[in-house]
Amino acid sequence: MRWGRWIHRFSIRLKLIVLLLTATLSAIALTGALSHYFYMEAAKKDFFQFADDASYRLNRQLELYFEQMKISVSSMLAGPLPNRNDLTRSAEQVGLIQNWLADSGPTPLLRLADLQDVLNNYVALNYDEVDSIYLMAADGRTVSNLQNLNRIDASYRQEPWFTMEPAEALKVLPTHRSGQTGRPVISLVLPIFSTDTMQLAGRLVINLRISDLEKTFVRTSLADKGYFLIVSQDGTVVVHPDSQLRGEPLAETALAALRLDSPSAVQTLQGTEMLISSSVSELADWRVVALIPFEQMASGVRVARNAAIAAMLILVAIVLILVPVAAQRFTRPLRRLKQLMEQVEQGNLEARAAVVPGKDEIQVLSHSYNRMSSRLSKLIDTVAKMKVNEMHILLGQKEAMIRALQNQINPHLLYNTLEIINSLAYVEKNERIQIIAKNLGDYYRYTASIKEPSVTLQDELEHARKYLEIVKIRFPRHFQSRFYVNEKYFEQRIVKCSLQPLVENAVKYAVEPKQGNGTVIVSAYDAADELVIEVADNGDGIPADKLAALQRMLDGIGEQTDETLAGSLSLGIANVHARLVLQHGPRYGVSITTFAGRGTVVSVKVPLQAEQ
Repeated sequence: MRWGRWIHRFSIRLKLIVLLLTATLSAIALTGALSHYFYMEAAKKDFFQFADDASYRLNRQLELYFEQMKISVSSMLAGPLPNRNDLTRSAEQVGLIQNWLADSGPTPLLRLADLQDVLNNYVALNYDEVDSIYLMAADGRTVSNLQNLNRIDASYRQEPWFTMEPAEALKVLPTHRSGQTGRPVISLVLPIFSTDTMQLAGRLVINLRISDLEKTFVRTSLADKGYFLIVSQDGTVVVHPDSQLRGEPLAETALAALRLDSPSAVQTLQGTEMLISSSVSELADWRVVALIPFEQMASGVRVARNAAIAAMLILVAIVLILVPVAAQRFTRPLRRLKQLMEQVEQGNLEARAAVVPGKDEIQVLSHSYNRMSSRLSKLIDTVAKMKVNEMHILLGQKEAMIRALQNQINPHLLYNTLEIINSLAYVEKNERIQIIAKNLGDYYRYTASIKEPSVTLQDELEHARKYLEIVKIRFPRHFQSRFYVNEKYFEQRIVKCSLQPLVENAVKYAVEPKQGNGTVIVSAYDAADELVIEVADNGDGIPADKLAALQRMLDGIGEQTDETLAGSLSLGIANVHARLVLQHGPRYGVSITTFAGRGTVVSVKVPLQAEQ
């Protein structure tokens, strides 16, 4: 409602301009947003496909490289191997490594020198990126190509491969520092099998320098700021462009927020939105991760966005020029009608609009205005008089109805009470007749006064108590009545004679059938801005068919005319409901809740007045 009133404050011309501008700008913005979204999704898809392929190729290259190294050392491990001084040494020296692995106990210096020469020859003839190489027997004896034969150097015992369990498959250990050279390396651990027994006889450990591996394989360009990262399964950084991070746990670096649970995703790292793609190597037991800032992949999106903004500005300029002109032509006849209506408002019913024949809706409206003006002058006086007369009639009918409904209650109570007096006087000859007579007189005087249509709740409760005292005298042994009403409600206004008919119904239909063995409880509570007064009994309840008929009667009271209502309601509950509806409106009145075999609750709902 407030929004509608606010809209009506502006002219149709302004609203047309705003509407057309809004529709145009919304369409352009929606088109730009959808284009941006789908273009971004396409860019992500292309990147993920490219990055997945790049990380897979890098993994594959490293795996082939490790396999090639494994093959290249096979002949060295199995023999025959040449002597360091004589390449044609006798056959007794064939299988030097196999014989050393099979032996036990201290190794002579000459044999150690031979073994060291074999390892150095392999390094010199094959791979420049080999940092160091170790030959380790099953009993823990170790020979290194860097070993000084004149002194014992056991720094290699601190390396992770020395304490690992024997394995029959190639293993790749993540980045760590070599105990002898101090350089960051990864360890390629190859199992050595005996050529005689085919049992695991030892291991060959090749330490590869990370810097040389990175130059050979990993240093692949991924845009300007993209790079590859290799992370082992235990979370150790194997390869990273920042050498300070190599060998560190990923969780303790600036990349701790990196999640590798999905092969492709968009993640925010260090405040930058990154596109992440990864590939797992089964041989090396690590994951190659490709990272690239999202903004570098979205350069094409920015071009499209700028083009959309430029197009939008051009369309806005066109709309700003054309819409006011079109709105002016559409609204000119409406402004003329507005001026004519203002004249009618001032009392000039002779003002007429110029009408051009055609199907234009505004011209049809102008013609209808002319007919309306001519008829309005004839009908306005008649309608005004009829409305005033109707209001007077309705007010008189409501006032008469309220009084008639109030007076319908009084004889019923009087007849019932006289019957009680007559019975008691005849049977008991008891002085309690005086109490009955007094209460009857007080209540009759109360109901006979119709000066005010409403009284305080305290007055209603007091006269309901007097009625129940009469009932108590009639059924002295078992009848009980209780009032649970907070004093704060005593000054609330209620339609006169609203409670006593309900109390009387409870006595008639719940207490009398049980020969007085019953209870009537009156209580009150507030709910939001309403006061609810309940009259409850412990009778047998109302049968379903009678309750349905009574409910239909109550529901239909608001739809009846005053004359029908005044002549048809003699039932106490319907009478009270009708007067409450007439006084407060259809929102208020009487409602009934019954419980088979346990009783009935009749509720009266009236407006809750603010405290004085």
